Amino acid sequence: MLQQYITEVLFKQQSCSVPQVGTFTIQHIPAHFSVVDQVLTPPRQQVNFDTRWEDDGSCLHWISQKENLVDAVAALKLDKYLQQFRESLQTGQPIDLPGVGSLRLDPFGQIRFTPQELPDTWQPIAVQQVLRPESAPKVLQGTTEVVNQEVVEHMSAIPEEFESGGRFRWWWVILPLFLIGAGVAIYLLKDEWQTVSLVPADKDTPVAQSIAPVTDSIPAAVPEPVSDSIAYFVVFQTFKSQSEAQKMYDKRIGWEQLDVVIFTAKDSTAYNLAIPFRTLPIDTTMAKDSIEHRFKVSKNAISIAY
Repeated sequence: MLQQYITEVLFKQQSCSVPQVGTFTIQHIPAHFSVVDQVLTPPRQQVNFDTRWEDDGSCLHWISQKENLVDAVAALKLDKYLQQFRESLQTGQPIDLPGVGSLRLDPFGQIRFTPQELPDTWQPIAVQQVLRPESAPKVLQGTTEVVNQEVVEHMSAIPEEFESGGRFRWWWVILPLFLIGAGVAIYLLKDEWQTVSLVPADKDTPVAQSIAPVTDSIPAAVPEPVSDSIAYFVVFQTFKSQSEAQKMYDKRIGWEQLDVVIFTAKDSTAYNLAIPFRTLPIDTTMAKDSIEHRFKVSKNAISIAY
């Protein structure tokens, strides 16, 4: 049933955002003329899919209208449809969307979309470009100049002046080459200059004696242990009953999401699914972003619990 609603919403408002699944959009491709094939392709439409989504309430409003339900009951119905939709995807079988395409999960757990070719009311037509002699374009191909279908050979040398009107200057090439050569020479002589600067003024003093204190005077860098990291949970799903939370937790463990944990809120009114982290306090935002991309949930549904 949800597949049919997605198709209806998409063709009604040109886009359909499905929570926790992705966004479908209809792209309008303008007409195109191929000079090589002499064929004019009419404008057409193409369905695109993106795993990013933002719940705009279009699916909820459509279910409420179609099934004559109030918004609260329609929201429960939408959650049921979405759960069945995701469970069907987990089986690995493609889900067909009438007139749109099909969705399936690849071996890496990413949703892949195969669009269906939309019917075109117009077919490509063969046309021939008309060129007037006085306005025929000239195309330069190597040493040949093509005017309509006539080819004129050019055997003259390449002019020294550019199209911008400026005359070629020899130092435009010599100056960059000189700068590059100077840079290479400085890089090659750098080590020799450093060695000379370390030799003491007194010629009777061995070089090794003057260099050794320099080496010994550099202290070894000892990394200090990081002690200001914090442990916390990034909550991405919340349930009002323990049975629903436990059921979803068992499913995610079956999906090999072994780092998911379940715990009760402090006021014992909600049950959360979360991922434990231990990072610096400044990295909590990065942790929330990684959970958003991994589980495809809205950023508003993600929170931090300590």
